[in-house]
Amino acid sequence: AKVFLSPSNQYDNVYAYGNTTEGVQCGKIADACKIALERSGVDVMLMHDESMQTKCAESNKFDADLHVPIHTNAFNGVVMGTRMFCYNSTGKGMAACKAIFSELAPISPGKSENIQVNADLYEVRVPAAPTAYIECEFHDTKAGAKWIVENTEKIGEAIAKGICKYLGVKYAAPATVEPTADTCSVTLRVLSKGMSGDD
Repeated sequence: AKVFLSPSNQYDNVYAYGNTTEGVQCGKIADACKIALERSGVDVMLMHDESMQTKCAESNKFDADLHVPIHTNAFNGVVMGTRMFCYNSTGKGMAACKAIFSELAPISPGKSENIQVNADLYEVRVPAAPTAYIECEFHDTKAGAKWIVENTEKIGEAIAKGICKYLGVKYAAPATVEPTADTCSVTLRVLSKGMSGDD
């Protein structure tokens, strides 16, 4: 399976929290998503700062099975939630949107959430592959922006889970590091030394 990730390069879209921008945070989300997808055996191409025209052309050359633009949203400083867009209501893009939405929408703080058909969007209309266009949350609210900044890895993992669900690929969770006997004994020695009052 091949997935093309296209994070926003809109560095002039300033966040309401964190002294950062859409371009910076979407890059972090896409990086986390790429790691998760590759860990799950999916072939990924990620392009960040290139134009939409270049990204779509490279996605087509890559022969992607799914094209995934990753953005954050803005409206009136109040509305919050996950929004997604696809080419039509019955195609593979809608199926991909539903799979990703089922993982991402429950963890985003906003409640104004939906999947919409919008063939006017360049990165929905032009790629040969089905497109699942993601607006992760609204960055013009302080709560939304703070959540994005503090959860880029979690957002990327959720998107990857949804993509895996759509592709029929088993999602591989990140490895957890178990404490070893060596690290435990070092900790115990340090603790006992501190308790004895020795410096």
